Amino acid sequence: MSSMKFEIDIFSRHNNFNIWKIQMMVLLRREGSIHAIDRNYPDKTSDSDKEKIEKDALTVIQLSIAPNVLCEVSTSTDETAKELWKRLEVLYQDRSDHLEAFTKLVMDLQDGIKKDEETLACTLLFSLTSKYHDIENSMMYNK
Repeated sequence: MSSMKFEIDIFSRHNNFNIWKIQMMVLLRREGSIHAIDRNYPDKTSDSDKEKIEKDALTVIQLSIAPNVLCEVSTSTDETAKELWKRLEVLYQDRSDHLEAFTKLVMDLQDGIKKDEETLACTLLFSLTSKYHDIENSMMYNK
């Protein structure tokens, strides 16, 4: 069996979280550490093997996020991979979904219809979730 090298961009808040997450899940699965995230260990996995899987998964995740993101999501030295993974999802999943939807909209618009920057900005504002309505109103009516 040949050894393959994989390169995954470090998650830095500036790249797409959804893509990074998929790539990380593939990497963790390949490394045999995915069980630290899904907690679906094979039967008869010893406690020492679970501990090793946990440490390996945590290490891979910590080394795959930028230092500023690590400072933001890491709460202690004895956290689990699943806890760290969950915090990453809570902080970045919604942001990434929103930006992905906006990027798709921009690409769709650019494929067929020419739109000026103000129209694109308004489209982005109107696509925001309800918690951003105050910002939306402020930007729309304070030109």
